[in-house]
Amino acid sequence: MRNVLIKTDKLCKSYVTGKQGVHVLKNLDLEIYEGDFTVIMGSSGSGKSTLLYSISTMDRPTSGSVKLLGREVATATENEVAEIRKNEVSFIFQSMNLLPDLSAFENIAYAGYGTKERTKEEVNRQAAALLQKFHIEDLKDKFPSEMSGGQKQRVAVARALITGAKVVFGDEPTGALNSMAGKEVLDLLTEINKEGQSIVMVTHDLKAARRATRLLYLTDGQIDGELRLGRYIEEEKKKRDEVIDQFLKERGW
Repeated sequence: MRNVLIKTDKLCKSYVTGKQGVHVLKNLDLEIYEGDFTVIMGSSGSGKSTLLYSISTMDRPTSGSVKLLGREVATATENEVAEIRKNEVSFIFQSMNLLPDLSAFENIAYAGYGTKERTKEEVNRQAAALLQKFHIEDLKDKFPSEMSGGQKQRVAVARALITGAKVVFGDEPTGALNSMAGKEVLDLLTEINKEGQSIVMVTHDLKAARRATRLLYLTDGQIDGELRLGRYIEEEKKKRDEVIDQFLKERGW
């Protein structure tokens, strides 16, 4: 039986705009499993980003339950949420959000300081190992302003991993990249997923969606279908694209 990383029960999220309430997520039930590369898609306004924020501790649901790694986070205290963010989850954003005054090495290592029971020297060794693993050793002393978009996102992925997070959340991580840089980052995410890293990613990019082991589609704040794809194999991407394309067409994509 597969381990459940995230489980929602009757998850609702609403916003008040002017005098009207906007119901974005509507009694949404969902399970996300350990080891999956879960991709969430949907048309604009479907609630996919709101879902990502609600299950990752970035936002609080209006009602319902969100269990992350077995812990109820919908009603967790700020200190409990901070502890989860520090040790259990990490994030990759479209805008990268690297600290501009720190080098690539410092951006990665800084995220690891204070997590769990590791010394600064241990974190520094892991940061150096991640630079080498992701083939960005030459960026070690460079600042974000001296990097390309793809290079910055590779640093951001390394930063997300140094905390030892059980799950990495991605919000359109390739959205600001050109096709070549986007493929490099997707290759990297695919590699770490094959090594066992759990990933949950929101995207509108079909090239990103094909990397999913499980694809979820949202319509009007509710799950409108899922597609189990298995591990990504480069040689089978054409057949995979056909399956995804048919799945999305059936849902009005």
